[in-house]
Amino acid sequence: MMTPARRWDYSVILDCEKPVERCRIFLPRQIPSGTPVYQHYQPKDGWPATFLCLRHGILSVRQGTDVRHDICRPDPREPVPPLWRIVCECAHENCGERHTIYLSEQPDRESIWRGISWWNPKIPCGSHFLVWREHLIEYEMIAQDSPMR
Repeated sequence: MMTPARRWDYSVILDCEKPVERCRIFLPRQIPSGTPVYQHYQPKDGWPATFLCLRHGILSVRQGTDVRHDICRPDPREPVPPLWRIVCECAHENCGERHTIYLSEQPDRESIWRGISWWNPKIPCGSHFLVWREHLIEYEMIAQDSPMR
């Protein structure tokens, strides 16, 4: 009996508690090979990076050393979910601080905003928490470059 091919990609494991399968976000390659693994998959803004699971409303802050070589999908023909980078400006009075957050498993901007509206993730921002406003979010979908490894 043949074992189905599996595709290996790099991911970060999130802080969600008790899911049947650990929540994770798969990372696209950002720079050429020849450097340490964690640098291959470095977010644009560097480490530490903040990741958001919209399935559970949980934020996870990760270091580059938290990147793991991981099985992505049992069927290598299945696409890896896109990675989203959102930059949020805090709407708290006289604040305007910008926060960068990475998330996955969302098909579009509207789904991301619905998830944020539902969970209202608590992100520390100075002496308060980030105040979310849809018009103060910049969305960038980062395509996965996931060749068979």
